[in-house]
Amino acid sequence: MQSGDGWTICDAGHRHWGLYGAAGLLLTDGDRVLLQHRAPWTHEGDTWGIPGGARDAHETAVQAALREASEEAGLSAEDIEPLGLFIADHGGWSYTTVAARPRRPIQPKAINAESVTIEWVPIAEVPELALHNGFAQAWPHLQDIPEPVLLVVGPDALSAELTAALEGDGIAVAQLPEGVGFGSLHRLLVQIREAPDSASAAKLAADGSAGWQTVLVLDQSQASQLHS
Repeated sequence: MQSGDGWTICDAGHRHWGLYGAAGLLLTDGDRVLLQHRAPWTHEGDTWGIPGGARDAHETAVQAALREASEEAGLSAEDIEPLGLFIADHGGWSYTTVAARPRRPIQPKAINAESVTIEWVPIAEVPELALHNGFAQAWPHLQDIPEPVLLVVGPDALSAELTAALEGDGIAVAQLPEGVGFGSLHRLLVQIREAPDSASAAKLAADGSAGWQTVLVLDQSQASQLHS
């Protein structure tokens, strides 16, 4: 496994941390977001941003963001429901913000020297802080976080490969069915619930699930279109 730690240059000639790109976690409970007050010695130190850092060669953006949240804020993957991705593409280098919500009450805290503190901040107060430049540019696009997407699938609608792809990469907003909200995110991450037959799948989708956007997928053609 190759570490992503190191500086690289994007196509525009700007210097960025993360040989394979970088990712961070924007955790929100709807009224607040979890922010990191960066230690003075870090890059753009003494500013506020989100837990994050370089992606390793083998990691998806979600894996990298969850690892950084563990290392910097003491959170576990079981604490977090990833919702979607906002991708700042600089050409040859990108930073992916993983929008997420807590699955249960959590008590985040600064656990390494990269942070002065980790705090819940009311959304309305975020612009009043001295923000890390990258986060400041992304923040206007990150205030409308949609509800998570639940795929209700019929029997044999998904292959193991396609299931893994949808769970790992999510769905590009251009491929989302009409009526699914995505805010300003570029991809929505999904949870998948399988039904034993098409009628059961249709009923589950019609009933819906509180706090989720439900999408019904009955065959492999529909599923393939979501990931194309």
